[in-house]
Amino acid sequence: MQLDSTEIEGVGGLRLFVRDHRPATVTSAPTFLCAHGLGEHGGRYEHFSEWLVSRGCRVITCDLRGHGRSAGTRTHVGNFDEYAADLGLVWQHFHPQKESTVLFGHSMGGLVAVRAVQSGAVDAGALVLTSPLLGLKLRVNPLKKLLGQMLVGILPRTRFSNGLDPSNMTRDPRFAEERRNDPFIVRTVTASWFFAMQRAILHAHRDAQKVAIPIMAFRGMADETTDGNVLSTWLTKTRSPATELVSLPLHVHEVFHESDWIESMDRMRGWLEQVGLWPAN
Repeated sequence: MQLDSTEIEGVGGLRLFVRDHRPATVTSAPTFLCAHGLGEHGGRYEHFSEWLVSRGCRVITCDLRGHGRSAGTRTHVGNFDEYAADLGLVWQHFHPQKESTVLFGHSMGGLVAVRAVQSGAVDAGALVLTSPLLGLKLRVNPLKKLLGQMLVGILPRTRFSNGLDPSNMTRDPRFAEERRNDPFIVRTVTASWFFAMQRAILHAHRDAQKVAIPIMAFRGMADETTDGNVLSTWLTKTRSPATELVSLPLHVHEVFHESDWIESMDRMRGWLEQVGLWPAN
């Protein structure tokens, strides 16, 4: 595997850090463009990337603005479409072929990926989502939300705990320890981020019919962070020619960071073969 890193210019000239994983030889396997979840970064998907590259895929992972090694105020955004537009600029930089490109997004990155497709920023051949943020199951304290509403107009960068429960991220001991000790993990968000997220969810549902490519989505039935039932409803509102919803009974939020992640990857590969994005053996 060859791993290169580069920096490209995002919206407003902000610097974005991008990892480019490539196989040793050119193959007909697909290219993956990946968007990570809230407060994390593309480096947490090295196992995911290595598995794909070993099977001939190219994997491009971007640290979204305000995350990981990218510039920007940590976990802050004025409008989620900035994330989607940034992802579109990464797409333009690498010029992948639509017919052989999969857009992958986890949690917040799933919402970003959906908005990137709906806005036309990314023109991928298929969409793969894990626990996408299309509905929030995590309970937000009403007083905290009220305080955020009061501050967002005057002090939009006021920070609050993101409320994520580490025990609901993954039950795999190795991945949980890596997450705990990761210096790039951010555990707060700004008031502006929260209300931008709420607007983006509304827009993702409003524009559901603008998604007309194959979609595979994974949900952990023990996930208390994002709402898998809302995901199921959203899928029925798209114009996707092929949808596959995988429900994992014992899984929490990060389904590709669980002990059986390879089984989920194999399942994804099989589906991509069915819809013609991954040439069959």
